[in-house]
Amino acid sequence: MADGFNDRIPEIILEPGRSLVGNAGVLVSEVVLISRKSKTSIHRWVYTDIGKFGGLIETLDEAIKYPLLTEKGEPAEDVILAGPTCDSMDILYENHKYKLPVGLEIGDRLYWFSTGAYTTSYSSIEFNGFPPLQTFFL
Repeated sequence: MADGFNDRIPEIILEPGRSLVGNAGVLVSEVVLISRKSKTSIHRWVYTDIGKFGGLIETLDEAIKYPLLTEKGEPAEDVILAGPTCDSMDILYENHKYKLPVGLEIGDRLYWFSTGAYTTSYSSIEFNGFPPLQTFFL
């Protein structure tokens, strides 16, 4: 390193976010509603208790597609994922379709992996009456 910088070796500062410790954070959410917009709708809408305002703001424009796991098994079908608020921005994934189990029910948990260090800081406080995201450290 000294060859490239001579005597002026730079101080390196790293921030522990998604790149450095990507799998250190798992966001756990619960399904609060499953519906179809009409009788002829192809896709089910799955609403979770966590949305853009509860810590998943990086789903804005579907920029980050988090690995998602549920305890239910196959068969699976494409769904549209949305948060719990009445805000029209709280649709998490409408263009990118996640495959979730057909047997998914209200109360089932969804595990969002690689959420990094920022989901708790992105969580708003009392938006639409929802409490902030709870954080647990192991």
